[in-house]
Amino acid sequence: MNELDPDLKRLLQWARAALPSEPEQAPFRFSTRVLAANRQSRVPTLLQELQRTAWGLTCLALATIACGCLVLVSQRSGPAPAAELPSAVSYLASNLPL
Repeated sequence: MNELDPDLKRLLQWARAALPSEPEQAPFRFSTRVLAANRQSRVPTLLQELQRTAWGLTCLALATIACGCLVLVSQRSGPAPAAELPSAVSYLASNLPL
């Protein structure tokens, strides 16, 4: 039988001893950098831009409606109209020339 060279045996033993017991992990924050690079390379389509604009305008409209409701609720109610007001309006309506 052919024997292996002693130097080669020694190198094979060193290689077995040098094998890591756990798989090597990626560097810290490597996945974050990869995702950031991937997001930068994407160009949004027209549909995506329209959707983003529509969502922005929808949020702006909802905020405006909410502010309007808050202002309406915070308004004090005015005094009740005078009892004579309907008769005064009917008098003006009958006497105004058209």
